Amino acid sequence: MGFLSSSTSSHPHVGGKPAAVPRRARPGVLYMAVEKKAFRQDPLPTIKDFNRRISYHGKRKEFDAALKVKGMIEAAEALDTGIRRNVYTFNAWLDACVRCGRTELTSEAMKEMARLGVKPNIVSFNTILKGYATGQKADLENALALLNEMRRLDVEPDVLSYNTVLNACAEALEMTTAKKLVVEMLKNNVKPDDFTITTLAKGWMTLKNVEELDKLLLLKIKMESGSRTLKCRRPTAYYTLADGYIRSGRPRKAVALIKSLLPHHREDTDGEVFSMLHEIDVAVDVNTFNVLLKALKESAASSLSAQKVLMEMERYDVAPDNVSCTWFAGLLFCHGKNSSNYARVRILFCAQITYITLVDLLCTNGDMELGEATIASLAHSGFPTTAAMYNALIKGYARMSPPNMEKVFEIYDAMKEAQDGYSPPDHVTSACVVDALARVGDVGTALKVLQEAEASEDFSARPRKETFNALIKAYRTAVLKVRTIEEDEFDGDEGADEFDREHLAHYFNAARRILIRMRGFHDERVTPDVITYNTAIDICAELGDVPNAEKLYREMIEDKIRPDVKTFNTLIKGCNRARTGLMEAFKWTKEMSEMNVKPDQYTYAGLLSASAESKDVPRALEYFQETLQAKRDEMMRFREEEEESFLQLSVHPSAYVSLMKAFSNLGVNGSKMIFKLRDELQARGYEMGVSGYTAIANCHAQQGDYNAVDATFDEMLRKVKNIPDSLNKRQQSIRLKAYCKGNNLPAAVQLFFAESDPDVAMYNTILMYCCDAKDMDNLVRILRRMEADGVEPDERTGVSVKEMMRSVAKVLKSFDSRFTSLILQAASSSSPPPVEQEAM
Repeated sequence: MGFLSSSTSSHPHVGGKPAAVPRRARPGVLYMAVEKKAFRQDPLPTIKDFNRRISYHGKRKEFDAALKVKGMIEAAEALDTGIRRNVYTFNAWLDACVRCGRTELTSEAMKEMARLGVKPNIVSFNTILKGYATGQKADLENALALLNEMRRLDVEPDVLSYNTVLNACAEALEMTTAKKLVVEMLKNNVKPDDFTITTLAKGWMTLKNVEELDKLLLLKIKMESGSRTLKCRRPTAYYTLADGYIRSGRPRKAVALIKSLLPHHREDTDGEVFSMLHEIDVAVDVNTFNVLLKALKESAASSLSAQKVLMEMERYDVAPDNVSCTWFAGLLFCHGKNSSNYARVRILFCAQITYITLVDLLCTNGDMELGEATIASLAHSGFPTTAAMYNALIKGYARMSPPNMEKVFEIYDAMKEAQDGYSPPDHVTSACVVDALARVGDVGTALKVLQEAEASEDFSARPRKETFNALIKAYRTAVLKVRTIEEDEFDGDEGADEFDREHLAHYFNAARRILIRMRGFHDERVTPDVITYNTAIDICAELGDVPNAEKLYREMIEDKIRPDVKTFNTLIKGCNRARTGLMEAFKWTKEMSEMNVKPDQYTYAGLLSASAESKDVPRALEYFQETLQAKRDEMMRFREEEEESFLQLSVHPSAYVSLMKAFSNLGVNGSKMIFKLRDELQARGYEMGVSGYTAIANCHAQQGDYNAVDATFDEMLRKVKNIPDSLNKRQQSIRLKAYCKGNNLPAAVQLFFAESDPDVAMYNTILMYCCDAKDMDNLVRILRRMEADGVEPDERTGVSVKEMMRSVAKVLKSFDSRFTSLILQAASSSSPPPVEQEAM
């Protein structure tokens, strides 16, 4: 209703202030009135009504509607109707701008306030500050500058002001600045509250800084101790700090913290800090116990511990919710998916009627048969089934290896046709189906499912960002499938650049169009997020398209979406694909540092790969050690004891293979280290993959052990899945080198002529050893083929034939004059001594 409702009454305005009009009697012809300049013909709403309307549209994130109301107020002012903007008008408009992501308009609003002589109040500044919590350093600087502006205008920041800026610090991970702000708060006698503690905890838990979390706990205890009453304190800050301990790899400390809040468990906790909590009565709620269950699960506690927590909840008259059931069931599943555990979960879930979560847990743990049986039994009992249950089934079948697409579409079609009581699909359904198709790279069908969802008459079934993200993921999978085939053909050598980029570029262009569409929406449920950009950047990385990857990254920053460690790892991977060199990869590590994003083991593995490509063995070794350390830190997250096991120091096999490539640049001297890396990979039960086997075969070839080379490639063809049945050109070149170095020139010549399309590297290898063996007949045969195949000799060709140039010169008279000229030119420009062309 409001002032847009119709009215037949007439109250002419007198003077500057309009007559008071009941809300229901206010006219609905305001837009027309503004256009016709006939404000005096009908009673108008007051400025308070306008303010409320702007606030209403702002909360609903309807920016255009809020802007229109603002324009109406300005028109009313221009016509001298007595309506004047006040501080509340501007505050409502500032809030609408911030909520709708149009923070760039807030500075204009503040200038307008100054022009009209409207003094901003604390709400004005706090509203603008709220828009700066984006995680961007520039926005944090703006927030700090605005805080100084408040003081200049004699508007003292309150706890909300400081909390908002602290939130901006936490989002940008500028926790040093946050600590200074806390000191300033205390100096200005602004008392921190629970939001202060939780905001700071959010930043420190992201950085996994347990020491700072301890300091926050002490600060919170001092705050409670200084209160007049110690009864019924809120638990929010305590369970947030406990969650911070969990995320920082100290779940047992989280258990001790929560138990210190429970009178019946205080004797079980040690430590001076936790003993201080014994004097404070905290009104624990369901979230407190949920964090305790989470901590028990992450610390691999027994299922009996979880059951005791449920008994404790009953003692405090706290009813478990869906989250409680999820953590409890997850802990039971960790101890085996046997029938007794399922029975316990059934009892618990039946008591709470959280069947949706039960079905989701069953499907997540791969028990699709029991998941379907549960839904069937519910339907048979007359219990209404929901789309969420069937979505869980679709996700379960999609996670199978390979995904069971037949069952996915059987459920999806039944939901669309509402068969046998199936619930109609919602927006999650389309996301689940498109994600299933993305896993198999079926772009065409995924696009059709998206279009069906967009055409749905049911608004709840319209696709959201998860569906669009899944479609971009489908394009990525399609690129990855083709890229993998091409990679197997070339195995990472220079020929890998020959794969059909133009054929794959249309996948990126299609994904790009989806991203542009998402950016055009003004609904945060559809606009891109970090997953959207990471997936699109990964497509560029797979194609080695560094410029477009960097362009997407800049757009991401422009959209005020904070990149995460996966973003930078993907960008570094793109540099490695494009062979742009180690310095280009270093550029992204510098960007990571500026964004306060901590590298993980995959970051160092990417830098290791870049070092290997750059033939920088010392750096490769350094980054291998960094990868090991990062993996150690990750594995120790959920272990309180300072102990390391053999498996804890293991890293992804790609790191070992990258180090093998680096050592292969040392020739025979690096072979010993490569064999050690192979032995460690095998001891850990890792698969070496095509690149690993190729590196091992190259080491054997360096030693002339052609039998070991053949055995290595035979093992590769047997063990590595989804690769061609025959060796690629790169691997045949290694075999050729092995036969040559093993003084088996007849077999080498036979292998060479059996190759359908040898490259110049293979020609150079066989020519070199024919010259060494003074085998003039085979030398001439090979040169004849080189001429016939149109392979142009290079400097290494000249090095290979230089020693026999006198004998070769006589023969070359019978060759084509152009080819003869190229050979003679290569020989004359080559510099001794001959350098053997390595395979890696």
